[in-house]
Amino acid sequence: MTTEIRMQFDFDTGGLVETPDVIRDRDCTIDTPVKYGGPVESIYGQNVEIMPKIKGRTVTEHDRAHYMEKLLPLETYTKIIVLFSSGKDSLASLLHLLELGVPKEKIELWHHIIDRGSDKKMDHKVTIPYTEAVSKAFGIPLKYSWREGGFWSEVYRRGSTAPVRFEDEEGIQTVEPKAWHRSEELKEMMQQAELEDNLDLLEKCRKELDAIGYRMKFPAKGADLSTRYCSAYLKIMVGSTVIAHSASTKRNCKLLIISGERRGESNNRSRYNEIEKHGMNAEIKNNRTVHVWRSVIDWSLRDVWEKIRRFRINPNPVYAVGFNRCSCAGCLFNQPSHWLAVKELYGSGKDDIFQQFVDAEKELEFTLDHHVDLPTYVRDATSFVDRSNQRALEQVMNGEFRPDEVFVPEGQTWQFPSGAFRGSEGGPC
Repeated sequence: MTTEIRMQFDFDTGGLVETPDVIRDRDCTIDTPVKYGGPVESIYGQNVEIMPKIKGRTVTEHDRAHYMEKLLPLETYTKIIVLFSSGKDSLASLLHLLELGVPKEKIELWHHIIDRGSDKKMDHKVTIPYTEAVSKAFGIPLKYSWREGGFWSEVYRRGSTAPVRFEDEEGIQTVEPKAWHRSEELKEMMQQAELEDNLDLLEKCRKELDAIGYRMKFPAKGADLSTRYCSAYLKIMVGSTVIAHSASTKRNCKLLIISGERRGESNNRSRYNEIEKHGMNAEIKNNRTVHVWRSVIDWSLRDVWEKIRRFRINPNPVYAVGFNRCSCAGCLFNQPSHWLAVKELYGSGKDDIFQQFVDAEKELEFTLDHHVDLPTYVRDATSFVDRSNQRALEQVMNGEFRPDEVFVPEGQTWQFPSGAFRGSEGGPC
């Protein structure tokens, strides 16, 4: 199957470019025809080179530097890594690999934890339990990685970004940024200067620390990862650090990274190439091949749910209680109704996600929204929380999900979750 394309004016280049004609998530319904979510033939071990459905773009410098015409046959990769968020798209990507015949022992699930090491939380309580349940139910290894202190350490950052930690065959590894030790040293000197009332030294240390790095604000709502730094620093850079330093991936290997972006999610993602070289590709220096395959990029929302339905998988229960996306609970792109759901499900006390953001807005004198603070932003919102599935509600609120709950029991009918077709708003696209 191929994806239809159309010509569209590109504001980056000032010319006409080929743009995939896709079904936007906001337009997709349960009645949308299934195009890619149906059964596929096994190709593993048959020397099949995977070609993109749409020829890759070569418009930007990044496009040209990372361009690939086709993937290697799946069996030639040392390891196939699924970036598993616990959402529907990464789940469908995993199921697609299995249906293509990829052995489970060739696959790893990588999950970037976005709030480890912090008293303040950012993610849904059920995300980690669900991720672990899928790993155990399928018998596929799961490896965690994270930036110490997570999201909040970046929001309040003065000085170096925090170290990256990850699991590999040798245990938990730590990679410290070059400026980390100096930043910690400066912070200790500032504490001592305050005790001694040494204002000159205090100011000198503060200037040097802030020159190393200074945020003290939330990420911006936008596609630019230099300002929407949460995706860059908590996921992309963390993954690259793991590849560069993990014993099994730093050299002498061929890696295929599976990522679950889809064109239907946003205009920005509609321009992504299906296959490309990863930024950590280092064939000459380290004999390390790293390719990226966005295997569901041309799929509609209906295709994704069809793949999950055919495997009879219970998706992350956040969908069952009404969320349309499995982003961070405190995602910057949350609409008012999403924030109201977070408040309703997880509470609004001082240790709860909603109130932590309210307090942070006051401390930073910086609001998530461009115009109003969070309480004002959600004031007129209507809750979408669906309480009809009591077990899903318990799973989400308590942060629990067992491996035996991954598959729908025989005799029960698989059902679309209530948030399945609620459009594309509320996640980073």
